[in-house]
Amino acid sequence: MITSKNKLFKKFIVAVLFLVSTVGITAQPRGITLEAVKPNKTATVTAGQYRALIIGNNQYRDSKGKWPSLKTAVTDAKALHAVLKENYGFTDIKLLENATRRDVLVELDLLSKRVLKNDHVLVYYAGHGYVDSESQKGYWVPVDATGTDQTTFLRNSTIRDEMTVLASRAKHTLLISDSCFSGTLLRRGNRGIQSDLKNEKYYQKVLNKKSVQIMSAGGVEYVDDEYNSTGHSPFSHFLLSELKNNDQPLLTLSELSSNVTKAVANNVDQVPESGVLQGAGDELGEFVFIKVDVKVSGIPKEKVKVKVNVISDDNKSTDVKVESSPESLDKKSSQRFTPIPTL
Repeated sequence: MITSKNKLFKKFIVAVLFLVSTVGITAQPRGITLEAVKPNKTATVTAGQYRALIIGNNQYRDSKGKWPSLKTAVTDAKALHAVLKENYGFTDIKLLENATRRDVLVELDLLSKRVLKNDHVLVYYAGHGYVDSESQKGYWVPVDATGTDQTTFLRNSTIRDEMTVLASRAKHTLLISDSCFSGTLLRRGNRGIQSDLKNEKYYQKVLNKKSVQIMSAGGVEYVDDEYNSTGHSPFSHFLLSELKNNDQPLLTLSELSSNVTKAVANNVDQVPESGVLQGAGDELGEFVFIKVDVKVSGIPKEKVKVKVNVISDDNKSTDVKVESSPESLDKKSSQRFTPIPTL
């Protein structure tokens, strides 16, 4: 016989189960606060590793005096190395200072052997550049270059070949060249839409499409070595400024390039350019910089929320919002956090 107490107890259990199923539970693992959010219905981005080769050449050895030493290329390279590693989660990043022709080719080859199909690969060069006025062939000039002996330079066609190999193995590939005549490397072309029109669907689209992009300090022109005693070239100064002051979790190369181009052109007689590497398999995707620790001026760090994808050891993912940096997690945690394209 069912008593009135049993009936009340059953009603209580039903009510509790209903609340649990509709409200959800908020978890607080290891120092961060997680809030349940609606599952993302769009395609999940397959996360790869962020890798980079950063080259800065200052100390030129040319006995013929054609290539004087530079002041800021190594400083530019070191600063970019730091911001990519600390702000954007690059985990495989090699800094190459005062590189010979062989040094560059060896490191590009080693990098290509480490790249996996969903990786994001960035190559940066700061140093002398050269273009032959008759053949219009462009070159990077390594520190062991000799006068105008072009066999001691790195021809653009060689650089394109190496970048094409990287692009064949990676999802997104980006070459940034801060040297004179660096625009000879690229095929001009614009992509991207207005910033205020970008949404989750747009970022999902460009992240999942292959990209092989180039950003150069200028076109077929000389570029400056130092800007207003900053210790950086004009191009690298504004590139670093944009990366450091970015307060968005996702920054596309088209957005970065647009901002840097405007800043450089407004301050010096130099116009950076961007485009794609022709014939390397570009599919109109975008290289996207994903900030690992978003800081917004005037807002306490603990109030900043970034949506991330939590991937457990069994590779099952859950969408959550993180109210502080994912780096606050214990390194021994069985979960890893990777940002997903949601603003």
